[in-house]
Amino acid sequence: MAQFDVYKNPGSRTSKQAPYLVEIQGRFVDSLATCVVIPLVRKEFFSGAKVLNPVILVNGVEYLLSTAEITSVLRSILGQPITSVLSNRPEIIAAIDRLLL
Repeated sequence: MAQFDVYKNPGSRTSKQAPYLVEIQGRFVDSLATCVVIPLVRKEFFSGAKVLNPVILVNGVEYLLSTAEITSVLRSILGQPITSVLSNRPEIIAAIDRLLL
């Protein structure tokens, strides 16, 4: 598990709207049973603000990072990452900064 890895959302109630989760937690807390994630929401379900909700591409499809829905989940339910969005690090960090300002 690495920062900015993307996982399929295991939540049966939320996965239709937000099919993926982005891990944002740094490696220095890998020993915890949980990790901090932000959902990637299908654009048809959500219209966001550019800085707070940047567009993230996963498998050629655009999703919005739903930064205000930041949460933690058990690592054990995430499975294997499907991709990484490390290239979007600047936008993700800017969105988190905007949320906390």
